[in-house]
Amino acid sequence: MSVTIRFSTFVQFFLISIVLGSGVGYGHLYLFHIALMILFLSWLFFSFYGRSACIVKPRSCYFYFFVCMICWYSLSLVWSIAPLYTLRYLVYIALGFSVVFVVTVWSKNEERYQSIFNIIKWVFILEICIALLESFTPFRMPTSPYSEFAYVFNRKGTDFDIFSDDVISLIKSAPTGFLGNPNNLAVVMVTILPFFLFDKRLMVKLLGLSAILVIVVSTGSRGAFIALLFGVIVYFFVKNKFFFIAISVFAILVFSTLSMSIEPLKNSGNKRIAEMAYAGDVLLAFLMDSDDSGGSISVRKQLILNGLNALKQTNGLGVGGGGSQAVQERLGGVNGKITSMHNFWIEILVDAGVLFFLFFVIWYVLISLELYFIYKRTKNVFYRYHSGALLVSFATFSVGCISASSTIYLLPMWLMFGLAIALISLNKKNQLRLVSNE
Repeated sequence: MSVTIRFSTFVQFFLISIVLGSGVGYGHLYLFHIALMILFLSWLFFSFYGRSACIVKPRSCYFYFFVCMICWYSLSLVWSIAPLYTLRYLVYIALGFSVVFVVTVWSKNEERYQSIFNIIKWVFILEICIALLESFTPFRMPTSPYSEFAYVFNRKGTDFDIFSDDVISLIKSAPTGFLGNPNNLAVVMVTILPFFLFDKRLMVKLLGLSAILVIVVSTGSRGAFIALLFGVIVYFFVKNKFFFIAISVFAILVFSTLSMSIEPLKNSGNKRIAEMAYAGDVLLAFLMDSDDSGGSISVRKQLILNGLNALKQTNGLGVGGGGSQAVQERLGGVNGKITSMHNFWIEILVDAGVLFFLFFVIWYVLISLELYFIYKRTKNVFYRYHSGALLVSFATFSVGCISASSTIYLLPMWLMFGLAIALISLNKKNQLRLVSNE
């Protein structure tokens, strides 16, 4: 028993490092990398002494999607337009796979799963507190690119000399948390929001929603703001579809009424509020295929167009992992500097090709449906809470991930995947146990 507890300590340390991500580390070496190595060595040690039962073989078919992903991206080295970028991409995927693997195999029962959740939730709460401090005080994570101490940790700092005072003030109020980037932080915040919404305590719902809303607005990420609103709508739908219809009708009426009075917000002295006020315009501009004259919409559209043109030249096979960035670089970058795709779905499509993209979308939808059916059919409080929260997390992430430059190395995303797969596996075992007991 003592050996198992000691091994679980290494697992807990690894779980904490996942949430801390790039926020704790030196240069490109994160605490996460060290924790992963320590966990692997400890597993070898316990296996040598006959304790290999600490890790079991994954039994979910959803888990093996990532094995296929690694194989496909490895195979893409053959036709990749940038093999070195593909190798780097494979490292990212392998590290993400390690997160899914550990979470999935360690969650062999409800108690283990809940212990994982109990650990990571406090680290996320810590990140929320830090993000709020960064939004309203001079405090800054030392590893943040906006910190004056970034160079101490071998991180690239921001040259504020090239900006005006107004822009500097805006940048310095943008939180980065453990992610080192406001957009990435915003994506993570909207992804964990459902775990507050599905809590039974009204105070937790309100505090969580309020804190995350403030953080998202402070980051200036309009895409994440839209994802947050989408997540709240999906939450009401999951809770009660009739209530969802009523909320939707009410929202349309309110939006129609407020659309005439939102102009003052667009001219607000608080630039973050002004940016959020333009979120509806940004969404409509994107959907209606209108141009914003060199703004974020036209930039993103040009990035997508460049990527799809490159995909077409490969006859749908894909340019290879990370190749979408090489495509933009060869064209000189959009606006002379932007080379990341800034759309996770298009990035997967352009890099891995049409076939794998469809495979990924089908996997994502099937996972979501499994979570939905668990939520609707179970009366177990444990499964109902986690399946509902994860389902809405998948929904918000599917929209929010478009606002980040890339999420392939966003560790909380891989954590979400691992938790979903583990929960589905546990639910199936629980159903079989209930059937056998009848």
